[in-house]
Amino acid sequence: MRLHKELEALLFSSGRKMTVEELAKLTRDNEEDIALALHEIKKRLDDEQSSLMLIEEEPGSWKLSVQEKFVPLVSNVVTKTDLPKTVIETLAVVAWKAPVLQSDVIAIRTNKAYDHLAELEEQGYISRVKKGRTKLIRLAPKFFDYFDLPPDKLKEHFGKFDNIEQLITSKEDEARRLSAELKKLKETEAEEKRKQQQLMDGTIDLEPIDLDAKETENSIPRAHEPEKPPSHTNQTEKTTTGGNGQDVS
Repeated sequence: MRLHKELEALLFSSGRKMTVEELAKLTRDNEEDIALALHEIKKRLDDEQSSLMLIEEEPGSWKLSVQEKFVPLVSNVVTKTDLPKTVIETLAVVAWKAPVLQSDVIAIRTNKAYDHLAELEEQGYISRVKKGRTKLIRLAPKFFDYFDLPPDKLKEHFGKFDNIEQLITSKEDEARRLSAELKKLKETEAEEKRKQQQLMDGTIDLEPIDLDAKETENSIPRAHEPEKPPSHTNQTEKTTTGGNGQDVS
């Protein structure tokens, strides 16, 4: 039956619980038919004693899982594939620019991306090799298997993220601007420290005095200063002593 096969495929590939509403939208069937089909699938798997079982974890939410007795066997090969949104966004940046330097990814996604990249490498989606003071990141085969797309479709697939190219470009421009400002600030601080050290050592460079300019300045005639009027004291003295200096009193 078509609907049964579609529901099994969706539940198997998602690896998570899905609501009746979600399944109805994906299959374009009504919710009543979806609910009925899920119960029929559950009964069939139970009757066949299949290694799989369909569980209604909560009302309206279903998950296709492995029978408990097979869990130890599959746990050796099953890895976590339900990546958080923030990790997916970091992976999108890597996919868009791969191969890419780790330092470039950090500049775009900030320091939180260190944890994202470690998780992606641990799960086998990327590989990292030492390159100078940073690392070169490449996409691993598991990445292409998981997303089921050829390498030449990468940008088309991850272009579905809202304005990702614009985001990457703006983040790179911002990182370059901040780097230039930081470099200028460090140079200014270094110059100030150098001057302070020279001042303490007594070796600071003073501006040389231009002796020729000083000579020219001294040779310029000064404006005539008006003669000061005689002081009151001198006038009194003349009146007292008279013209010949003798006392007239």
